[in-house]
Amino acid sequence: MPGGFLHVPAWAQALVLAFGFLAFGLSGLLARPWFRRHFDDDSDHDERVTFLVEVVGVFYALLVGLVAVGAYDHYVEVKRLVNQEASQLTTVYRAAQSFPNSRRCRLQSQVRNYAENVIDDVWPKQKQGEIEEDQGRLDAVFESLMFYKPQNDQESNAQSVTLQAFNEYNNLRRERQGEVEIGLLPVLYTVLFLGAAVTLAATWGLVGVRLIDHMAITGLLSLFIGVFLSLIVALDYPLQDSNSIPPKPWQVALTKGMGAPAEGQKQVSTYFGESTADRVPGCLLNVSDYVSFANSEQLPQ
Repeated sequence: MPGGFLHVPAWAQALVLAFGFLAFGLSGLLARPWFRRHFDDDSDHDERVTFLVEVVGVFYALLVGLVAVGAYDHYVEVKRLVNQEASQLTTVYRAAQSFPNSRRCRLQSQVRNYAENVIDDVWPKQKQGEIEEDQGRLDAVFESLMFYKPQNDQESNAQSVTLQAFNEYNNLRRERQGEVEIGLLPVLYTVLFLGAAVTLAATWGLVGVRLIDHMAITGLLSLFIGVFLSLIVALDYPLQDSNSIPPKPWQVALTKGMGAPAEGQKQVSTYFGESTADRVPGCLLNVSDYVSFANSEQLPQ
């Protein structure tokens, strides 16, 4: 499927395919006089055409059904992966609460900053098929975890648990990045569209039916095929195009899991204090300050 067509709204895709196949199917009826002139005297002609339509239609319907189910399963699987990834980053954020306050503020500010970047920058580029993330933000979280020197067993355990959660998140992130460019093979689209053309063309050979009935049969079959193909196109490439999976799980993770105010709110109350869009609760500096001072240990205690 051409990349540009994937970025057309789903309703426009459905209209183009449905009415495109309708026009194709009905245009073939222009050959009806030729078929009637050559086969009108053959009493068995319509039976043979009907048998052909049934055989071709059954195999084509089976193919379309299997592809549609496979595309839907893949869409649901990727949507579940996006939910898991956002949830796992929330786990990293909450695990950081076990650190001393200065380190907690640094880690949670960096994680929140990374989540905001995914929503505002990564997801829009991902919809266009670009796999581009600001590795610096994620590297800053890793460095804040890895190079922290625990002062006691409790801090050592907290570091180990948070690092494990971070590594699990990183694996989910790589899986999601790999899914960006995974979709149906172009050859499969070729078979689907050629199969649709053959199925519709098989109906043109009917000669023993009225013109209005012939138009109804071919037209309804054309619309049915176009709508089903539009469904497959809409489900293909779950992380790209206009019908891609939205970053809703990330927005929920940011507001519900990390305490960031939702759109329209100035601040929210949490266990550690008031949380604003610019500051993690219980911290002296803004999120941007902790991100800017990622390589410095000279932070307020």
